[in-house]
Amino acid sequence: MTVVGGSSGGRSRRVPVVGPPRPIHDLDNDVTGWRQSIPGRREVVTPCVHGGRVFVGGGFGSHEFYAFDAETGELSWALGTGDDGPTAAVASDDCVAFNTESCTVLVVDARHGGKLWERWLGDPLLAQPSIGGGLVFMAWPHRGDHRLGAFHLRTGEPVWDTWLPGDVITAPVYAGGSVYASVFDGSVHCFDAETGRGLFAREMNATSAPWVHRGEVYVARRQPGATAHEPGETLWRTRGHRPGKFGPTKRAEYLRTRRGTPRGVADSQMDAGVGFSQAPASAKLAQAEALIGAATVSRAWRWQGSRPCVSEDRIYSVVGDELSANALETGDELWTWKAPFDDADERVLTPPAAANGRVYVGARDGKVRCFDAATGELRFGLFAGAPLAWQPVVAGGWIYCGAVGGNLVGLRTGDPQDDGWPMWGGGPGHNGAG
Repeated sequence: MTVVGGSSGGRSRRVPVVGPPRPIHDLDNDVTGWRQSIPGRREVVTPCVHGGRVFVGGGFGSHEFYAFDAETGELSWALGTGDDGPTAAVASDDCVAFNTESCTVLVVDARHGGKLWERWLGDPLLAQPSIGGGLVFMAWPHRGDHRLGAFHLRTGEPVWDTWLPGDVITAPVYAGGSVYASVFDGSVHCFDAETGRGLFAREMNATSAPWVHRGEVYVARRQPGATAHEPGETLWRTRGHRPGKFGPTKRAEYLRTRRGTPRGVADSQMDAGVGFSQAPASAKLAQAEALIGAATVSRAWRWQGSRPCVSEDRIYSVVGDELSANALETGDELWTWKAPFDDADERVLTPPAAANGRVYVGARDGKVRCFDAATGELRFGLFAGAPLAWQPVVAGGWIYCGAVGGNLVGLRTGDPQDDGWPMWGGGPGHNGAG
């Protein structure tokens, strides 16, 4: 095991000790695996699998980033970050990229954790980076607005940056030589990935990062005119230059503001724990609260929304407390699964992951569930040991999940074809593994 010291602004951090993994034996489903306890017992984000290792940060408020052996769960190396809040990571060509909430983007060597480069951008950073075409794409606050920029993956050299009206929802998306971004004011933007030239900007009331398929853009959308007490959400897509509804509107109480609620107080306490007694003006959280109910940095940082994904001419999404499959050509709903539990203040299901003809979602009841992608038949539900709030990943015959309470879980499915979704959004561009 290697511990790599981290620094920023002259500060250094000692990485807390990580113990050995605990074995998992799910006799009902004939599944084995391991569970790691991440120091700090925070909510663990979606892990990233690359080169036989699992990469994950310690959560909002932490100063640690870890690499674990994908088969055994043993710690390979750990990195201390000078700033707090490492996001979900992306990896390409033995480079692992992530950012801290405050206030840097970093790229490290996947093999030993050595830092390739680090750049201070601004405070706070609410979105994670993406990788495509040898570039890292990242958004940051700048003089009352925001910038989206590109940096060389291995050197960090700036290539271009351009204006955005607010921070990016979850992550920029790289697809087909373009970079797409949903912003917390509800607009969706597209830029040429090499030059940063703007290609289009559309007002869509978008509540999720976009998914791009054959030149069409799919997003979840807050229903215009919905009341603050009964907000609705639906799936939308662009057909040509016109956005159009692509499924039924479903109730989405998690879009309500949490001000004055116990969980809103808990969110504020998380912010205070990293120095935000009040959210900084640079975060422009008035946008996020109006759109998704996020009045704190911690909630906007954690937001994934009803982000859809496309696989085999079907689109899968989680809106409200339902997982649905729709036909791409017609928009017809093919099947749906409604969670048998509810949580008015939180999303009960994570965004879906699609691999091996199956669809995977995590849930607040602590189970990761696998469905037949064509029929919606439930194949299995594996208990991860703690509530799941972040999208699971599927790689090399394993499912990996970040969970609340500092839990990182690896579950061996027994099918080596369970593969192809190794990080949030499916790949380094967040638009599938391709």
